[in-house]
Amino acid sequence: MKKQFLTAAAMLGFAVAAFGQQSPQQPGQAQSGEAQTAQPQGPRAKSQKELDALKKVQAATDPEQRIAAIENVLENFADTEYKQVLLDMAVQSAEQANDYAKVMVYGARATQANPNDYEALTAMAAATAQNTKEFDLDKEQKLAKVDRYAQQAIAALKSASKPNGQVTDEQWDQEKKQLTAEAYASMGAAAVLRKKYDDAVTNFKTAADTRPDPVILVRLADAYNNAKQPDNAITTADRVLAMNDAPANIKQFAQQEKAKAQQAKGGK
Repeated sequence: MKKQFLTAAAMLGFAVAAFGQQSPQQPGQAQSGEAQTAQPQGPRAKSQKELDALKKVQAATDPEQRIAAIENVLENFADTEYKQVLLDMAVQSAEQANDYAKVMVYGARATQANPNDYEALTAMAAATAQNTKEFDLDKEQKLAKVDRYAQQAIAALKSASKPNGQVTDEQWDQEKKQLTAEAYASMGAAAVLRKKYDDAVTNFKTAADTRPDPVILVRLADAYNNAKQPDNAITTADRVLAMNDAPANIKQFAQQEKAKAQQAKGGK
């Protein structure tokens, strides 16, 4: 089974931090010029009932509970200004639950509402790559979707602006790098399934250069081995082994890739 290459984006997202801090706008409520100027930018609840429903989303403690709370808002408050945020949260919750079908369902809804929804596109690329097997009859159709979703996500991220003012420039830069790296890693996985190992190396290397995650580096080492580049495989595996924060199981995989490369070179 293919594993997700990166940890998913923060489950609740930056935009929902203010769910329980805002005051709902009352229908017909007039505001002075000063109040309108001071009004925070971004989506707002239109009623106390909507705000209460949004708080249930925020309070959910597991993916299935969160998805149910999201559906409650979407069904009962069709004009909610939080629709896109909620759909992205549903995609991320489905990822956390390892529910491929729901990732694709909510991802489709999110990209229908916003074709440049880079979070949904990245998630759909990763989920499709992870759930495509070598002998699937529709393998190439699935892999074509992986490439399309990933390329759309990368293009959208290049021109994307910060989602809201609560996000620092540094946080936003890291968020973009993480999602971009995940998109390239998904294309790397698709290339592996096609046995196009040079393409896999190119995509995994771009992902690792964007964000040197130990899991991506292990996949890069594996791609180097498959591409008959043992020296590069050893160098890449050593990078993982030198990472103090790399999980023990990932270091074990790195050691295996290094041993494989050394054997290919005729070493012990």
